[in-house]
Amino acid sequence: MHSNIRLAILFTIAGVGGLANALLAVPAAAGTNSWTEIGPFGDSFPFAVDPSSPSTIYGGNGRIVMKSTDGGGTWANLTSLGVDGEWVDSLVIDPRSPATIYAAMGPLWDLVDVPIYKSIDGGAHWAAEAAEFNGLPPAVVAIAPSLSSTLYAGGASVVFKSIDAGLSWAILSNGLTGQFVTALAIDPTNADSVYVAQQLAAPSGDPGPGTVFKSTDGGEHWRQVPISVPAEITSLAIDPSAPERIYAATDLGDIFKSIDSGETWIAARNGLPDPVYVHSLAIDPSTPARIYAATDQGIFMSADYAASWTPINSGLTNLDVFDLSIDQTGSLLRAMTLGGLFWYQVTALPPSGTVPVIEYFYAAFDHYFITSNPEEIRELDNEGSTGWVRTGYQFNAYASPNGNSVPVCRFFSVAFAPKSSHFYTPFAAECAITQDYPAWTLESSEAFDIAVPAADGSCAAGLTPVYRLYNNGQGGAPNHRYTTDVAVRTQMISQGWVPEGLGPSGVEMCSPQ
Repeated sequence: MHSNIRLAILFTIAGVGGLANALLAVPAAAGTNSWTEIGPFGDSFPFAVDPSSPSTIYGGNGRIVMKSTDGGGTWANLTSLGVDGEWVDSLVIDPRSPATIYAAMGPLWDLVDVPIYKSIDGGAHWAAEAAEFNGLPPAVVAIAPSLSSTLYAGGASVVFKSIDAGLSWAILSNGLTGQFVTALAIDPTNADSVYVAQQLAAPSGDPGPGTVFKSTDGGEHWRQVPISVPAEITSLAIDPSAPERIYAATDLGDIFKSIDSGETWIAARNGLPDPVYVHSLAIDPSTPARIYAATDQGIFMSADYAASWTPINSGLTNLDVFDLSIDQTGSLLRAMTLGGLFWYQVTALPPSGTVPVIEYFYAAFDHYFITSNPEEIRELDNEGSTGWVRTGYQFNAYASPNGNSVPVCRFFSVAFAPKSSHFYTPFAAECAITQDYPAWTLESSEAFDIAVPAADGSCAAGLTPVYRLYNNGQGGAPNHRYTTDVAVRTQMISQGWVPEGLGPSGVEMCSPQ
């Protein structure tokens, strides 16, 4: 135990019985198959969600980059980039270092060079990165998921590449014959495998058919793959679980699918209206068969690898949807429309015999909280816009005690006023010790049931490690975060949090898959 009572995880100042006054919420959409508006956002199109803290969102609104730290409830203007006539066309966050953000600007056509802007402190400060694009400024930028120091950018007739996190860029156009780049996607497992959509030139010199070029050597050479459509290809998406599966969408409502790394393509638009403008595609990373399409007639979902599409527009007050983001668990979908930002709670049944343990974040405390209690989840999800918000992360616990599980104790404390805190432990000895501290009150001796790791921190087959991290008393009150995500663990440690639990990685629990 920490000398300052190392235990804790957040909650409201009023405690469990006083949720109403201190909670920020996800929308009432949870479990209702309906969209809820988070808030108006002006004429904003691109947005990006911090993968380590999904309550943090960045959005481009004309030349202005905006930021929300409460899931989109409130926004602050960070800065105005570029000059009049430029606009933020693309925003991306470094998955390995989420405080690093890149913004690609759409230019006035008579400008010679427009840089890509970069921030390394969560948007507080921005710098122009290597504005030497030779009069061919990029409007789209992408980070290689497997190697975040590698970026590709495009928007003119060529592709640019940086291998030093945007400090310098090289032109890579060998084999590209199109007029301008309209979409770009990088293989999530291989930074050298890249797909670029371009429009070829028509005999008149105007943009002609859309096509896709592929490079397998980091952009040194490009080869046109056999797809040609009489439209602009607006989005490319690669299945993270099977990178040979690729999707392409167009501004005429066509969606195409390849299952052999782009060598052959089939139409995959069954159920979409005709005509419809598809702005972007998003693949659920937890269930890649589920894909979402943002269109000018609302949002459509496929649950069968794009074989068929169904509209999911209940609650949307504006059907012109420009951008989508799905969290890593596949449970939270966000959509940027012409009328503002919306949130959709994807309802997914946990594995048989388990219950989900949902994580929330409260910006005012800078605290995390988990609960499997359905009533608490319902209250948290239906409160206002000034407190708790789902992070998009969760893990499973057992629905009832069994031979593989132990009960988890849950404690609450108001000894750190004005902040309060909760703490969870599956270990009987730690539970008993904590009860001896007058600052902590045992709220439940069985908040949920979970398996525990071996002494070396390993979990049995079929179980996922749940890491425990302690905030080291930052902010004047203890807080713990419980996560199955290795990237989240790494990010929290970089912010000064301390790993706890068993074994070298600090494993506290073992979650049933």
